[in-house]
Amino acid sequence: MNKKKPFISSFEVIPNQIEFGDTAILHWNVSEATSVTIDNGIGAVMLSGNRTITPLQTTTYTLTAKSATTTVTATTSIIVNQPLEKPNVSMDQSEFYIEITGIKNARVSQSQVYVIANNITSTENLTSALGPTINEGDGNPTSLGSGDIITFHNLSDFAVGEPWNIQLLYRGDIVSQCIFKNPKGPYDRPIVRMIQSESNITIIGSINGPIEQTPCSIIVINTTSETNQTSVVGAALTDRDNKPSLLGVSDQITFSNLEKFKAGDTWTIQLVYKGDSIGQ
Repeated sequence: MNKKKPFISSFEVIPNQIEFGDTAILHWNVSEATSVTIDNGIGAVMLSGNRTITPLQTTTYTLTAKSATTTVTATTSIIVNQPLEKPNVSMDQSEFYIEITGIKNARVSQSQVYVIANNITSTENLTSALGPTINEGDGNPTSLGSGDIITFHNLSDFAVGEPWNIQLLYRGDIVSQCIFKNPKGPYDRPIVRMIQSESNITIIGSINGPIEQTPCSIIVINTTSETNQTSVVGAALTDRDNKPSLLGVSDQITFSNLEKFKAGDTWTIQLVYKGDSIGQ
């Protein structure tokens, strides 16, 4: 049994001051430890190493090194200089959601963004009634970006064509707004929004749920030959939101046999629920 006290010979971030959106290197070197972890989403690491980081605000990192009997910690900080100019975000309604179409002037931390929805006719704040959610769609979960979407969980409770002013706030400032009109309602079936994420398909928006996972099926059609290749590509639903009985945001369609196909092959992916197509 290792009874020696862990020793942290170095733990630093280089450089220790960056402009918003820039990267830095987190470096550490530890000995006589059985485990090493770093907070702020980094997790378990080797005894020594480097990690590229892109903090969106001034951040202090804590390294925890443990042996069988002792725990020691060290901290290091990085200053993130925030942009002087307010970001300018553009967004437009597309079907039952709003899509972020562009961002100018700065990167926007997704954790500091929230949505306000006001009824245009009555000026009533309906944010909680509509249940807006910002969902990841551009492959970068820490920053708001083109392809991210705002969905509304409770559109079926409102009349067709009812308009709202949707405002996007960042650090208390309005950085974007657009008019959203309830496009269909009342909804007679669920609808999901899916995008390709590397070699998987990720659910990034849904409405009129809950959607039970068991009645869901996948159809994969080769766009060139128009043949059904669902079983050939090995398409399957994978739970990612820790709700295995329900289909939800971040769940994925995965493929087990992609290595059998040449690069550039394309398919149309359909998600079917109780016999109806709910996403493509």
